[in-house]
Amino acid sequence: MGFFLFLLVNATLFVRPAEVIPELLELPIYNVLILGCFAYSYPVVLRQLSGKSLVETPITACVVGLLGAVVLSHLSHLHLFGARTSGFLFAKIVMYYLLLVGLVDSTDRLRRFLYWLGWMIFVLTALALLQYHEMINVPALQSYAEEQYGEDGGELTEIVRLCSTGIYNNPNSLSRILVTGLILSLYWLSDRRSGLLRWIWTAPLVLEGYALTLTQSRGGFMGLMASLLCLLYARFGAKKAFFLSILAVPVALALKGRQADISLSGGTGHQRLEIWAEGWRLFRGSPIFGIGMDQFVEEIHYVAHNSFFHCFAELGFVGGSLYVGMFYLAIRWLLKLGSAGSPIRDPEFRRVGRYLAAIIAGEAVGQLSITRSYEVPTYLLIGLAAVYLRLAAFQPSASIPRLSYSRMIRLMTIFLDLQPSASGPRLSFKLVAQVSSVSLALLFFLYLLMKL
Repeated sequence: MGFFLFLLVNATLFVRPAEVIPELLELPIYNVLILGCFAYSYPVVLRQLSGKSLVETPITACVVGLLGAVVLSHLSHLHLFGARTSGFLFAKIVMYYLLLVGLVDSTDRLRRFLYWLGWMIFVLTALALLQYHEMINVPALQSYAEEQYGEDGGELTEIVRLCSTGIYNNPNSLSRILVTGLILSLYWLSDRRSGLLRWIWTAPLVLEGYALTLTQSRGGFMGLMASLLCLLYARFGAKKAFFLSILAVPVALALKGRQADISLSGGTGHQRLEIWAEGWRLFRGSPIFGIGMDQFVEEIHYVAHNSFFHCFAELGFVGGSLYVGMFYLAIRWLLKLGSAGSPIRDPEFRRVGRYLAAIIAGEAVGQLSITRSYEVPTYLLIGLAAVYLRLAAFQPSASIPRLSYSRMIRLMTIFLDLQPSASGPRLSFKLVAQVSSVSLALLFFLYLLMKL
């Protein structure tokens, strides 16, 4: 029952009934469902908050730590009201994440959740396209009109960009979930155990690919390229992936219009660099705990258009590192366990990890140009990574070859983390140092971009 209620929670998250059927507008459907799901399943939520569980699942530790960072970002400035309101808003996201990680507790449930997630994205896409082509008339699905100049400073023209319901009523947000849908469609299409039924996933693949072009989102296109490259790397290794990725070059060159323009010297690209420069000033003023959740737009009147930088500015280095850490741990370990060199014997379980790594890599690249730091879909994907890494600990694994039988060599290889392990990462000082180093590297990269 808990898992069934959680599926309903996600269905209302993707396809808002109140936006499609105006008569339901006053009904708090999502809130009722998630509270009912929590009331039925609260033991699995509480179980994940134990010290042992947090040590064994560092991604969950990052998410729970972010709640503390959100509260501290306001308390450090003695903003008690902001600490209470922002803490409550983010606590609801943490509750969703803990329900996901707690209820998707088997490989079978993980596959079933991915199956229904794929179809939810398909319905979301179908509704958007029906509205775009004027086959239905739902005001909440109205497409987004944007003015832009033609090539070489030509005349001003209007382009219509695809949108959908709820949190996806924005072309850039929609493009990110479309990338997830495309990778899920590829996963089910390549599932030979489904027989001829797997070909039904051709429809979502084609429809979502077409919808992605209509969003005209550059970040969405870059996210898709990152996902496909990650998938090739996990499946074939670095060398083959490099040569296969060359095939994507003609596709990129053939793109026309807004999606083909990724220049930082003008347009929205240059504007975002200017916003980051202002955000950098805010970060330097409060580098440890930040200026406070939701204060970036109050100071600059824009969001950062970069989820990672947004967190660094609002939650400081503490919160920013936790946010970066979620993606770093997810991508790194999913690639380790999903690649051909994984110690996991089950080929199907490895395949799931490979596609999840591709999804989260695409999301991470997409978030470099959009602010989605405090929205549920981000934690949905991160939660799927946490589920996979937890389940990996129970998978039969092959014996791991060592560099030497000498005890000293074994200790050195363990310390240097050269050996893939089926048990996933554990919270340790070494892991904290790794995450901090990655956070510093990302900050330095964003700083260099601002100096271009």
